[in-house]
Amino acid sequence: MLLERVEGSTKLLVPVRATKSLFYNPMMELCRDIDIAAIAALATRMVYLDALAGTGVRGIRVANEVGLPVVLNDRSKEAYEVIKRNMELNGIEAELFNEDANVLMYRHRYDIIDIDPFGSPVHFLDSVARSANRLILVTATDTAPLCGAHTSGLRRYAARALNTEYHKEMATRILLGRVTRDLCRYDKAIQPLLSYSKSHFVRIIARVDRGAKRADECMQRLGFIIHCFSCGNRFAVHELLGINERCDICGGKLKVAGPLYLAPIKDDKFCAKVCNELRTREMGRKREAMKLVETCMNELDIPFYYEYHNICKILKISPPPLQYLIDALRASGYEASRTHFSDTGFKTEAGIEEIKSMLNRHNKYLNQPSRDR
Repeated sequence: MLLERVEGSTKLLVPVRATKSLFYNPMMELCRDIDIAAIAALATRMVYLDALAGTGVRGIRVANEVGLPVVLNDRSKEAYEVIKRNMELNGIEAELFNEDANVLMYRHRYDIIDIDPFGSPVHFLDSVARSANRLILVTATDTAPLCGAHTSGLRRYAARALNTEYHKEMATRILLGRVTRDLCRYDKAIQPLLSYSKSHFVRIIARVDRGAKRADECMQRLGFIIHCFSCGNRFAVHELLGINERCDICGGKLKVAGPLYLAPIKDDKFCAKVCNELRTREMGRKREAMKLVETCMNELDIPFYYEYHNICKILKISPPPLQYLIDALRASGYEASRTHFSDTGFKTEAGIEEIKSMLNRHNKYLNQPSRDR
């Protein structure tokens, strides 16, 4: 049974309940709203492939709301028939295939490739790397291995994840690291334009550049995050040679995550264009989408963040407003920002000892008698 639904300015027939052969996730409307704005901000005269189309929602929205030539594909016959009905519903003309996505991408080259699988995108990345010419959009919903909560991450993504409080960013950077390695094998490089994690998924939008030199430069952006679970110390390195096994602050044993992507995971100018596109469009999740992209744009390019409440809990103090800490860090000469990965997270150049010291001083000040302040 199908119901009619509207996303943006696009009408859709979607299943009442998802099945193995026909899937539609209303919770991903936020992601799709951002995608439309992102593609509109960048793409002109490009062909867009929705490789795992399902009901065709992404590709049909791109055709209807952005006006690009679109190719839609799903190996499910049931999905294929629903896509045809959705194309007719919106008056869309597009190439439509009922094939295995990998086979289709091995046979053809496309300017923009979008893969949004149920679970891991790893099984499609080699064909994406071969086929993509200009832009890739990749979703991963298997967040447990990416976040270090499941041991399959090492096998699936060829990277070790740690289950830290900044696991959402670690997941995003491990996915970017895997995509980087897959594309570099074909002398292609990625330039992340917008990468984010929300609820159950990670989404990356990245430009594809060609050439062995660019691929080599891209590989240099990979590295490791070193984390101490005893005191919360963390730092990033491009090589493990010469790294101590023990933490310089507390002497605890250091753990290693990676390889993962250490360079900026978004482009500020591109994010500003996406925000402008979102402002001019009617979308169901417009306000939330704008807030997310604006936060991404303004957060520091540091490959991890700190969980504010976790630190205060360890120190056994009541947390002051987060903005107070950010302002105090800036006043002390450190860069600091919020992060889209967590409402209680922040990024800063300051180390864990400086952060703890600042919070302890504030707590001591609050606990002084008022006459002594």
